[in-house]
Amino acid sequence: MRITVVILICLICSCRNEGSNEKAPVKDTDKSWSNEHSVDFNQEVHNREEIDIKIYLEHHKELQMTETNTGLRYQIVQKGSEERPLAKEGDFVSVHLKIGLLSGRVCYETDSIPDEFILGKSDRASGLQEALKMMRVDDFARLILPSYMAHGLLGNSENIPPQSVLVVDVELLNLQR
Repeated sequence: MRITVVILICLICSCRNEGSNEKAPVKDTDKSWSNEHSVDFNQEVHNREEIDIKIYLEHHKELQMTETNTGLRYQIVQKGSEERPLAKEGDFVSVHLKIGLLSGRVCYETDSIPDEFILGKSDRASGLQEALKMMRVDDFARLILPSYMAHGLLGNSENIPPQSVLVVDVELLNLQR
């Protein structure tokens, strides 16, 4: 008797779907992208990166990083002469760079030819430019750049993957005003 009732219920349910040419309502999951989606996505990326950075710093207790209002974390590891001026926007700077991921993989490193650019007027990562403005010639610093201060959502060609937090070692070799 029970089996007959179960079979009867199954048949009634299947007949309802087969006899109707109407499609069952589908939830609208294909919403167009909105500013709200962008904000939510960026917040999620930011939160994930903050967790990754905290874990990295817990494993590297020797780093005594200072965090700026923008999210840049930096430590001046070796100081040059206090008599030299701080770099400022518009200075032509010459730097040695080593850029890597939190995993330790090196993505880019200058060789014997330093990287040169005008501070504040180039396409270099905003976090790098912010840090250089706190440095003097011969200062050596370690930086942690969240993706929004580095190469963002897209990365940089094959060297730096999308949404990468970067660890940057930078030495300010020279500046010209």
